[in-house]
Amino acid sequence: MAKKKTGPPPGPTKTFKYGMPLYGLAWPEGTTFYACGGGGSVSSGIKNRLVCAEAENGALTDQTAEFQFGLKCPTRLAVAPGGKSILLAIGNGGVQRLDLELRGKVPRFIEITGSLEERLKAITMDVKAIAFHPSGDFVALGGDDGSIGVYEWPSLKTKLDLSGARKLSEEAVKDLDFVPFSPAAAAGAPATGGRAAAASKALMVILDNGSAAVLDVDKGGAVLCRVQLATKSELKSDKVMLVKSEERLLLHHLPPGMERALFTRVKCRMGREGEPPTLTCLMNNRSCHVALWELGEDGLLSMRTACKASDAPGACMDVSGDGSLVAVGTSEGDVALVSCRPHLRVTKRFPRAHMVFTTNITFNSDASYVLSASADASATLNSTALPPPPDIKKILVLVFLSIALLLLCLLQAVRFLKQQGMSTQEIYALVGLRSREEL
Repeated sequence: MAKKKTGPPPGPTKTFKYGMPLYGLAWPEGTTFYACGGGGSVSSGIKNRLVCAEAENGALTDQTAEFQFGLKCPTRLAVAPGGKSILLAIGNGGVQRLDLELRGKVPRFIEITGSLEERLKAITMDVKAIAFHPSGDFVALGGDDGSIGVYEWPSLKTKLDLSGARKLSEEAVKDLDFVPFSPAAAAGAPATGGRAAAASKALMVILDNGSAAVLDVDKGGAVLCRVQLATKSELKSDKVMLVKSEERLLLHHLPPGMERALFTRVKCRMGREGEPPTLTCLMNNRSCHVALWELGEDGLLSMRTACKASDAPGACMDVSGDGSLVAVGTSEGDVALVSCRPHLRVTKRFPRAHMVFTTNITFNSDASYVLSASADASATLNSTALPPPPDIKKILVLVFLSIALLLLCLLQAVRFLKQQGMSTQEIYALVGLRSREEL
């Protein structure tokens, strides 16, 4: 929406500071992204705001529009599928919805009124995680007190309320995401395939103690399974995770280097044709790891593969729309890119992308860029493009020219030595050879 500039963008605009600690970040389709943050519920001189800016061709602009929240600090944000609404979590409890008017040069934020405003006010939990269903028909919220709510969107009618005595846990909800699941398959019916199962809804929830659970949204939040590290009283190994359901208990052995790893973040992406959906999880011990999990037709989670992403603990994560790339922001302010195909591996690093810990990270729609935010008020844009592979023909030409140049130098040296009166045998002796045959 900002005017395009000719020529390469100046270097400093790769990182831009927006005047407040940044906590929430979203980049829907297009060049406009949204970030929120501020100074908190006490007046500190730092405004609590939602801002939008432009990210294009490797450059960031200053904010093009903003919405101020007074003493309410927005700590999370998510853009609804379709890009017409933003849902924000407020630091002192509750949520706020803003609709977007996108017909002008810059977005215009519109506050919600009437019955929708009353439904928003009825949501009082301290929201720590927001996830929209890919269809845009539902949104899930996870609270600091362990409460979970699933609401129809955009009406905000309650679909599932796990609060009070029905809470999943007393632990805070750290992250959550929807997972396609077929309850019929879990009950023993024939498999329908990953994509056909998408009509049913499950929810993977990560708790603050590093454990995870999967809930069946269509069956009142019934727990399909729980996954947590085995305690010392259960097993003496620190490499084993317990996968529990009402009927089964499985031992899942963690790969080397992931001892005592805890769940931190989760994103679900549909697999390629014929493949089941993939749950990409950020898992921390002293370092951070990206692990790919699957939800089986029996309702149990299993890890498919994993790799180390950074020596520092991971703070945030995003996955590209096709599931091929994972971006990780660390507690040291670094950013790492992990490729999932043909196998899991780190392909690019951006050390010290921020001065302090990374708070949020997101790809653009085609994953050509990754945008990260930090509590130091900065947003940083990096290209995900890999350097081109080496040109074998050029390398062979350079090797050939190098050898030819070396032989030419040797020939000139021999000619010079002969001009100085040395015999061929003496030249051989000089280079450590006794005869021409040894050459």
